Parts: sequence; structure tokens; C-alpha cells
Amino acid sequence: MGGIGARRIRSVHRLALSPACWGVNETRDWGHQIDAERVLSEAAAVGEGAITAGPPGFLPDRSDHAKAMLRRHRLHVVAGQVHAVLHHHSIRGPELAHIDGHAHWLAAIGAETLVLAAIPERHPVRAHEALLSNAEWAHLLHLVGSVEHVCARHRLKLAVQPRFGSIIQGPKEIERLLVGSEAGVCLDIAHLVIAGADPVEVIELTAGRIQHVHLNDVDLDLASRVRERSLDFKDAVARNLYRPIGEGGAEVRRATEALRGAKYRGWYTLEQETRLSTRDDRPLGRVSRSLEFVLPLLA
Repeated sequence: MGGIGARRIRSVHRLALSPACWGVNETRDWGHQIDAERVLSEAAAVGEGAITAGPPGFLPDRSDHAKAMLRRHRLHVVAGQVHAVLHHHSIRGPELAHIDGHAHWLAAIGAETLVLAAIPERHPVRAHEALLSNAEWAHLLHLVGSVEHVCARHRLKLAVQPRFGSIIQGPKEIERLLVGSEAGVCLDIAHLVIAGADPVEVIELTAGRIQHVHLNDVDLDLASRVRERSLDFKDAVARNLYRPIGEGGAEVRRATEALRGAKYRGWYTLEQETRLSTRDDRPLGRVSRSLEFVLPLLA
């Protein structure tokens, strides 16, 4: 892994790139999917040698094959995400096994952090309306504690992500997580804005517990329509819900200043969810525009 180690020295801004910026997504009918070799090649060309793992199937399931692919592009993985149903006691075993398997794979390819999203259901119909009882919240927080033990066993950090459409979205749920567990938090600027939260207020609330940060920007009008349920999130992404950083209304500069004030020293990820309509779409330009804006903020 000498090439990857050498590349890490260049990650002076501790900024990784997400395959989501290239339209990569596990959702069926999301859009045209660019192959992993091209995504990794372009990420290596414009980034600083760091990426996130992407959805299942983006990198090879066998860790030795994944590491060989990363080595060819002189890239290293800093984090990976897993979605899990945490509040149903009856499926605790399978969900924890699913998380453990993903954690094992992430650790094997050299990641540092597991980003966990608490989803309402595996195949949601109206997931945004999920409201947990006190007993379900107790199950969720207990399982978060179990996931912490899983991550410790694999020498990973745990970062629970407040995410629009998930169980934990805004300050009320985040505070419940902070009080009821010792887990770290992954802050996603866009998802906080879509949920109607002020990212700076959330940064102040979670100071000392932030383990990972997703940097992104959004069109505030589209974000409001998604929040009000008059526009589906997937359709909003197709209409450019995510804007190149600095071209939306999420006030990313203000958020990064708050993170600096909170003495955050961890990794950032450029996480701009994108849908590609055809194979002729070229997302690299949007990625480059975001980098041009955000890198000076992290210097």
C-alpha cells in the first residue's frame, strides 16, 4: 500500500470525495451509473487521494480485490455508510449481523469510520411518517450501543448520521441520541437543511461528538418542497436539489467556520447526491466547482 500511503500526505485538507457526486447510488432506477474505474480515476485526478466507500457493489465485495483497485488509483477509503433498522427488537440479530459484516469489510480496506443511518424500514412506503414509541427509541439507542461495540472490535469510529427521511433528522432526535448513547455523529449539511434544521445550531449541539462531516449545498426552494412533501427527494435530486458548493443556500462557509470554532479535526466528505440522465452527463465539472469553493475554507 505504499502508493496509498504516499498519497495520504497530500490530504492536507482532510477532504474525501464521495462516489455519490458521480451519480453512484444503490437505489433502483436512480439514473445512469458510471463504472467504478472511471469514478476512481476522476476522483484521483481532482482530489487529494481520499474517498468514501460508496454503496454496496460499487467496490468489489472481496476486500483484497477492493484494495487492489484502490491501490491502482492511489486512493484510500476514509469512511463507509450502512443503513439499518435499529428500532425493531425482533430483527435486532439480522440487522446487527448486517452491520458487523459491513464493518469487517470497511476495516479490511483501511477505512476509519462507519457512518450509520437509522432507517424506518428496509422497503419503506411512507417512511417519513415513522414516529417511534418510547420502547422503540429504547431499542434503537440500545442497538446503537451494540454497534459501538462492533465498531470498537473492528477498530472503527462510529458516526450516526441525522438524515432526512430517517429516524434521526433534526435537533430533537439528535439530542435524544446524544443523551441516550455515547455514539459520535456525522453531520450532513444538506440533510440538516432539508430537515429544517440550522446546521450551525446542530454543530453547537453536537460539539465534541462530531466524528465525520458531509459537505454539500442545496437549492433552498427545492429543499423546502421536499421537506413539505410536495416533491419527492429523488425527483428533487434530478432537478438539481444539490448545487455545487457556494451556489446554493446552505451557508457552507458559516458551517465550516462553526466547525473550526468547535475544534473539529476529523475528515470532511464532498457528498453531493447526483442523478445522471444519460451516459453523456459529465459530473466532474460540478465536483471541480465545489472543490474550488470549499478547499480555501478548509485551509
